[in-house]
Amino acid sequence: MEKYEKLLNMLMDFNENIRFAAVCNRAGEILWNSKRNNVKNLVPLEDTKKTLQRAANAWDERSKISGLVGKGLYVIAAYEKIKRITIPLDKDHILFISVDNTPLKLSKNKSYGHLVEMGKILSIVDFVNSSN
Repeated sequence: MEKYEKLLNMLMDFNENIRFAAVCNRAGEILWNSKRNNVKNLVPLEDTKKTLQRAANAWDERSKISGLVGKGLYVIAAYEKIKRITIPLDKDHILFISVDNTPLKLSKNKSYGHLVEMGKILSIVDFVNSSN
């Protein structure tokens, strides 16, 4: 679908820290993707596909409690080098985003990654979903 290509392009244009973005189906198959130029994959694509399958299953599990806590909005897994974000787009599709986790030095011994602008990311998702 054209709207998912538009979504990926808008996300890549919005934030230069986004390394990779993909839309997958509930089986974890990548349907559309965009990768930033000059960015080396830290995780092999086959491993990313396995992650997406697990993420799809996890969203199915989360949906079982949505009547109690509301619809799931997103999940962020933070690592030293990257953050991996999954966002349900509709009943059949999930958005996956890999973001550079450039550390922000807080002291000699600790560093934490920068914050991800989830409000803006979700606004882009909402905008594209509403413009059919």
